[in-house]
Parts: sequence; structure tokens; C-alpha cells
Amino acid sequence: MNSGPLILTCLIALSPPSTHAGIRAGAAEQEITPRAGLEIQHYFRKSIGVRDPLFARCLYLEDTTGNAVAIVGLDLIMASFETCDELRAEIREKCGVKNTLLNFSHTHASAALGPRGRSTVSNDEGSQWNDHTLDSIIAVVAKARKQAEPASLRAGRAKVQVGYNRRLTNTRNGQVFMGVNRMGPAVPWVNVLVADSLRTSKPLAVLFEHAAHPVIVPHTSKLTSADFPGAAGKRIREILGDDVITVFGQGCGGNINGFPLRSTHEKAEEAGRRLGEASLKAIQESRRITASLLTVKSTTVTLPSAPLPDRELLAEMMDLEKHNEDRMKQLRRIEHLLEEGKQPPGRRFDAHAVMLGREWCLTAMPHEMFCQYELWIDKHAPFRTTMTFAFTNGYEGYVAVDKALALGARGGYEAGRLPNWGGQVYSRHLGPPAVGAEKIVKRALSSLWPSETLPPK
Repeated sequence: MNSGPLILTCLIALSPPSTHAGIRAGAAEQEITPRAGLEIQHYFRKSIGVRDPLFARCLYLEDTTGNAVAIVGLDLIMASFETCDELRAEIREKCGVKNTLLNFSHTHASAALGPRGRSTVSNDEGSQWNDHTLDSIIAVVAKARKQAEPASLRAGRAKVQVGYNRRLTNTRNGQVFMGVNRMGPAVPWVNVLVADSLRTSKPLAVLFEHAAHPVIVPHTSKLTSADFPGAAGKRIREILGDDVITVFGQGCGGNINGFPLRSTHEKAEEAGRRLGEASLKAIQESRRITASLLTVKSTTVTLPSAPLPDRELLAEMMDLEKHNEDRMKQLRRIEHLLEEGKQPPGRRFDAHAVMLGREWCLTAMPHEMFCQYELWIDKHAPFRTTMTFAFTNGYEGYVAVDKALALGARGGYEAGRLPNWGGQVYSRHLGPPAVGAEKIVKRALSSLWPSETLPPK
């Protein structure tokens, strides 16, 4: 690519206004790559080295009234609510930051983060990495806040798609299976938020968001990697400079696979470069945000779990799976709940909104959300520009839309329930959310936004 004209155009577009907008911004990063020998998730395998490093990065924003938020991007696959709750509490105590969004890129060539002293990696070296990473995240937030300076903000969007919908339906039996569905819904854009220093007229940080599973790195590779999000951030810095902090946010990519799936590191880097190029275009075409006050709101609801199988089906499955201890363990849990007349626990769902007037809103939520939720937010949220995170502040599997959940056992890996042994059945919920979860999610999200609507976008 001939980057000369793009660099010139970007530099011209970066001149912030001379007036003080009232926003302060700071950014920082720290490497958190596990050493060789530790476990990569997922699929599980031991690392023998590093293809590209993993980072914790933070964009910190505050207004003149003291409202503030730390937006943290992590090149890790996931963390539980318990881990995120404890870490956010430490950040409040040690950094004085009340609102923190911990977003996980969900790269499948990385590691999961566990609670302090109780990591997801059993050996001592893994536990040391885990606790050191928790300390690094706290340090990154503290540094970003300490370095905050007067800044102006810009928001933009450009077309790009590094993955495809992964849900296909067998026309003979209606069963959903995983593949490349080029006609299925996807999020065909990248959103950016740029923080420009009023002191230097240069960007301090770029927050960029796209929705797709980082699964282009092959599952057979034993090299740790940030997959395509890492390569995208690298491309942005090649143009804007190494001192610009690039914070990636994973969107609602629960049913979107990066393409081509589990192929090569080179293909992941190619996809990341395309995402980086699109991000640069979004930066170039971005619009100034004039709002000077931050509003941060949150709410928590419970998503009920799907009903358990009846006793007849359970008996058939227990006979069929009697030699499979892992499956029998879950079936016995179902049997115990049926005997007590109880249903499996619901999923915690925390919704967050970071708003700058009616000009920009970052809506964030946990779990692996289907892309339809991000598309719905973009259509219905009463803001000029939206950005959406999933995989934020906790994780308990997939949250599909009601149409997929209504398929029952035919719902595929993300939404199916027994006798379909999808990933949801192995959770403590013993299946996916119940039909009706989509309405609960949308109600929770919209409760955070201003009630009055804007004209059509």
C-alpha cells in the first residue's frame, strides 16, 4: 500500500479545536504475554513460544465534574464474573476509578484470566503469570489516569468484515451446524474513538471495535498470538506512530468466526491488516464530538435458563451416556434438580453505557452475544454514533437471539439444548438461556439510554 497520501490526510484531520472541550484522556499499555510452557486456551495446548505478544491497554476518560471511565482492552480469551468483580474492586481501591470496562478480545491463542491466587492454570508458574497480569492491569489503569491531559474526541466508522456468520441450517432436518454462512447477519464495520491531545494536536489513543471471533490462528499452533486484533493495532500504529495506544474492543461476535477459520498465522495477520486499514479510514473520516460531559450508567438483570429435559428423555440419555463420565456428571446434576423441582440458575447480565451527550455511546455487556444485538443497538440507540462491546466484565457462555433459542435441540452449538451436547450444556446452567432472553437483554440495554428518540440516522 502507498501510505503517503493517507498519512498526510490523517495528519490534516488530526488538528483539534483550540477550545478546551472539558474532557481529559490518558492511555497506557503493558505486555502480559505468558511464558512458553503455559497453557493456551482454546483448544487447550501448551505454548512453545510467542508469535506476537499480548497486551493490556487502557483508555481513560474523565470530565470536569469527576465522571470517569477506564476502558481496558485485553488480549485474552475470557474471565469469569468473579475475576472481573474482584479486579474492578481493586482498581476502585488502588486507582480511584469507579467505572471500569474490562473487554476481552477472545483470541483463542491466548489464556484465560482467573481470580487472584486461584488462577485457571493449575501449576505455580501459571498462577504467578495470572496474579502478575492482574497487577499489570491495575498498573495500566493507574498510569492512564495519571497521564490524563486535556483532549478532544472524534468518532468514526468504516466498512470492513474479517469474518462471516458461522451458523448454517441443514435443510433436511432443520439442525444448525457450524460453517461459513456468507448470507447470514454480521457486523460489517469497524467503529473508532480517537482521543487527540490538545497540547500536541496528535492522537493519544485509538479505541477501535469490531465483532468477530479471533480464530484465524490455527488451533494446532502452539504459539501464543493476539490473532487479527493484534495485527490491526500494529497497522494503525505504523501510520499514526508507536506512541499511540491502540485499544481493541470485541463486539457482538458470538456467532461470527474470523475467516478463514483456523488457517494460518499469516492469514490472521492479513485480516488484521485489513481491519487496521479500515480503522485508519474511519479515523480519517471521523467527526468531532462536542459534548463535554460523560454519563456512565449500569444495570443488572438475570437471564433465565432453558427448561430441563423431562424425566423420560433424561433416563434415555443416562442409559446412552453411562460410560461417559463427563456427560454423566451433568446428567446427574439435572436429575438432582428435577428431584428437587428446581430449574438451573440463570445468567447474570450486566449492561453498561458510556455516553457523551447524544453524540456517542459505548454500550457494553458480558458473554458471547450474537451479532444481531449489535445491529439492533446501532438501529435503535438514540445517539449519532454507537460502539458496542460484548465479552465485557464477565463471561458465562453464549447469549443467542430468541429465534435461535426457540429451535431447542436443533439450535446448534451456541443455542442448542439436550439432547444436543453443545457448549452450553457443560456449564452450570445445563443449557442455553430460555426463549425470552432477547427481550430481557434489549429492555436492560435501552433502560440505560435517554428515553426520548433522535430523528432517523
